[in-house]
Amino acid sequence: MINSELREVKQHGTKEFPIEIYSVNKFHPKYVMATHWHDGIEIIRIFKGEFELFLNNRRYVLRGGDIAFINSKELHRGNPTDCEYECIVFDIQMLKDSGKELFISYIEPLLMGNFAISSFKGDISESTVYNLIDELSLILREKNPFFKLKIMSKLYLLLEALYTEDFIIENPIPKNLLKQSSIVGELVWWIDEHYKENITLSSLAASVNLSQSYLCKIFKEYTGKTPIEYVNSIRIDNICAEISEGEKNITAIALNNGYNDISYFCKVFKKFMGVSAKKYAKTQTKSLKGF
Repeated sequence: MINSELREVKQHGTKEFPIEIYSVNKFHPKYVMATHWHDGIEIIRIFKGEFELFLNNRRYVLRGGDIAFINSKELHRGNPTDCEYECIVFDIQMLKDSGKELFISYIEPLLMGNFAISSFKGDISESTVYNLIDELSLILREKNPFFKLKIMSKLYLLLEALYTEDFIIENPIPKNLLKQSSIVGELVWWIDEHYKENITLSSLAASVNLSQSYLCKIFKEYTGKTPIEYVNSIRIDNICAEISEGEKNITAIALNNGYNDISYFCKVFKKFMGVSAKKYAKTQTKSLKGF
């Protein structure tokens, strides 16, 4: 059992941000590290001289450039000789607990639209932002072990660089336009997920508490299509993909993609594709045979 009397009760950093660094030389009052343990993780880095570390009765001799990691609740002590070193002590729980604070301070303002990332800043090939994006791209393509941890670390570094290199600006888009964009974005997402269901203009307008005419106006401004035209475009794209994959029963495909009225489906398909669904299916069959 761990001796509770040897537990270090000192608060490292603050309760809200429990991490602290200590620079130690021969003039430091705690130059010699007494036997103790703590809940936090400790990193000991040696700059010069020699440091005799005893970790759970195991002896290690550290010299300039060496680093040792002390796990939570590990009993340790150290005897330095003409040594300069530093200790970083932190509660790893802070990675979870401080997440909310970091989110509120740096991420939420972007989500709420108070701030935005500059869309274009010309040639940034010499910037930290560019280099981090390059590294992120490599990680995503290679997907080596622990790549998710690497991605999260790079995203935080990228966010920091965006702030420090002045990519984050007060959002120049008026609040009313941000609201419009948000409404259209939510509807586009919802349609992409539910296009196989029965969707009407009245039901879409009611879901966002807007008139049908106003909804059509702002939706077309942002997408180039009315809501129903957008629904049909998603459905037809999916139907064409199924036909190209070898599905032969066009009626079944249409019914499965939200068209309960086959005559209406035929009209919509010809409008989008320039030919009937049957002719389109024949051209796909020929191309498949030729391939």
